Amino acid sequence: MDAAKPNINDAVKLHQAGRLDEAEAVYRQILAVEPAQSDAIHLLGVIAYQRKRFDEAIDLIGRAIALNKRIADYHNNLGNVFLAQHRLKEAEDCYRRALKLNPGYSDAHNNMGNVLKDLGKFEEAASSYERALRFNPKRAEIHNNVGMVLERLGRYEDAVRHYREAVHLKPDFCDAYANMGSALKSQGRLQEAVESCAKALQINPAHALALFNMGNALAQGGKIEQGVAYYRKALQADPNLSEAHLNLGHALCDEGKKEEAAVHMQQALLLKPDSLTARFGHCIRRIPLIHDSFEEIAQVRSDYRRELEELRKWIDLTDPGMIRQAPRIVGNCQPFFLAYQGQNDRELQSLYGDLMVRIQSACFPAWSKRRPLPPRKPGERLRVGIVSGFFFLHSNWKIPIKGWIENLNKDDFQLYGYYTGREVDSQTEIARKSFFRFYENADSLNQWCEWISKDRLHVLIFPEVGMDPMTVRLASLRLAPVQCTSWGHPDTSGLPTIDYYLSSDLMEPDGADSHYTEQLVRLPNLSIYYEPLSLEPAPLCRSDMGLRDDSILFLCLQSLFKYLPQFDDVFPRIALKVGSCQFAFLSFVRSAQLGERFMRRLAKAFARHGLKCEDYVGFLPHLAPRDYQGLNRIADIFLDSIGWSGCNSTLEALNHNLPVVTTPGNLMRGRHSCAILSMAGLNEMIAKDIDEYVSLASRLATDSSLRGQFAEKISRHKQLIYRDMDCIRGLEDFLRRIVV
Repeated sequence: MDAAKPNINDAVKLHQAGRLDEAEAVYRQILAVEPAQSDAIHLLGVIAYQRKRFDEAIDLIGRAIALNKRIADYHNNLGNVFLAQHRLKEAEDCYRRALKLNPGYSDAHNNMGNVLKDLGKFEEAASSYERALRFNPKRAEIHNNVGMVLERLGRYEDAVRHYREAVHLKPDFCDAYANMGSALKSQGRLQEAVESCAKALQINPAHALALFNMGNALAQGGKIEQGVAYYRKALQADPNLSEAHLNLGHALCDEGKKEEAAVHMQQALLLKPDSLTARFGHCIRRIPLIHDSFEEIAQVRSDYRRELEELRKWIDLTDPGMIRQAPRIVGNCQPFFLAYQGQNDRELQSLYGDLMVRIQSACFPAWSKRRPLPPRKPGERLRVGIVSGFFFLHSNWKIPIKGWIENLNKDDFQLYGYYTGREVDSQTEIARKSFFRFYENADSLNQWCEWISKDRLHVLIFPEVGMDPMTVRLASLRLAPVQCTSWGHPDTSGLPTIDYYLSSDLMEPDGADSHYTEQLVRLPNLSIYYEPLSLEPAPLCRSDMGLRDDSILFLCLQSLFKYLPQFDDVFPRIALKVGSCQFAFLSFVRSAQLGERFMRRLAKAFARHGLKCEDYVGFLPHLAPRDYQGLNRIADIFLDSIGWSGCNSTLEALNHNLPVVTTPGNLMRGRHSCAILSMAGLNEMIAKDIDEYVSLASRLATDSSLRGQFAEKISRHKQLIYRDMDCIRGLEDFLRRIVV
């Protein structure tokens, strides 16, 4: 290089090669000869920006702009300096000036998208990124950027499409693979999510985001322990990853490691003290999956109430930053396990539900106003919508959705289905054919709202609120004049947007109106039209399941969190009376450690009665549907869980003439089996209290002729609970009555 004649092009080559010291020296040589050379001043400012000397960068680039305001690059790079300092409004102004000078400037459109994303203007950010792609469609980074904002908008399919294009253009693009894993996980496509994260980790085994998203996909798929391992690896890669601390804390709570969980959730809050997601997650995770004692339940509820009330005071929905965060907590973190504590949840659910509705009203005001009933012409059908994430072979589909939609009079009712889930099987096709219109695969919450609003419904039914995230988001809005929920998740929603709770007359105890924030509707009988399964049971032997042939087999097939600690002594009390017997539980597939905690709790109960738990208790793996039915065929007695009663499981036990032992709880969700047996005229299987429950189970176990009598009576009476049209007529009458 000729030192006497410094050349800007030579300096730029050095700059592009990353040789910043040499490039800076040449720029300064140029300025010594020509002090007003704006390109050299600008590029010195860029070097200062790269070295994070932001004040110097602003001064230098500002001087270049003062010399020549017509260069779009100058304004764009000054915007980059402001963006690095999170001075978003100043950055936005710079990018707008750059784009005014050069409307086809792809980098400036991309950078404008970055600003708008940080401002929480995700729709506008997506538009900016898409304009950037119009001028530079082959840039992988822009596809990744637009994918991230589309993911924030809930447009997961579009996000995945852009991530795929990003990795197609740049096969070693680790960030895009990791982000694609997140979007696929949000769609419930968990195996694909795992595969995408695995590709990212092949490229960079220490990529914190890929490790974190892998943990999310595994934990959501029920592999909590594997998820925990990946969260720990993510934190090794980036100890300041707040979200990894938070989700690790959640997973450790599920495993019962309360002290360690509290440390990580506290660290998440220290790293992001203004994070609503962290604060809300910390509050909800006060509620564990399994309790070690009855006394613990009271303490948990007290702690949860305190934190929920504090959170409600802390949330400021007039703050734009809070408005940007708030929608992310609706549906994503729910107090699902509150219902499994055997208590009246109306007050706590009301606090929670009111907060969800306040958030949705502030964030989506257009969808939150009460709607007038659409006028009906004479003879016009009443339009009824059903929102569910479970239009497949799931307990919510079997009870109550399938029977309702197949049997409501289509001459009087026009049915609309809104499928917020992704899983598809033969039952999904039945659902599609059962509705006048059936919607699925919406891009976003707004698209669901537009579809539902366009149908001008009279009534919108959410068969459950509390399990599917999108259902909670939609139920917290006002999308129809009359909105109802039911007992797919048998607890009050607490949402002031839900008017009625459709329940069963036989299941509800006296005074049940005080259990609901909604107006309670007692539909006739069980409230469901149920058809027995036609599935052929697998030809199993007890030895196939690791069970003994020479003992009485009690089935205890509910999820382990349905078994409350105050009733643990039931099992050893029965064992003392019966002698040789086995209690078969289902393993907790989400975490072996949770199963071990439950086993330790049972072991204490058996020890109190001088017995060894392992002599009587066995755990079965997750069962395929045919194996589950085959197990009912080879068992002796079905023991209903106390406090949270079986429904599907009881109906399927009766289908095989298997005697059921139950006792009524204080709440509807503890009385399912009682209602089923009562409707079938099998009241002798209903014990009036715990002592009688133990006595009845013991008598059935020790008296084979009594078991035979019960089985024979079940075979004659079970038809009484099938194909009940009275509940359908009751539902029809209710719908006609409220639409006036």
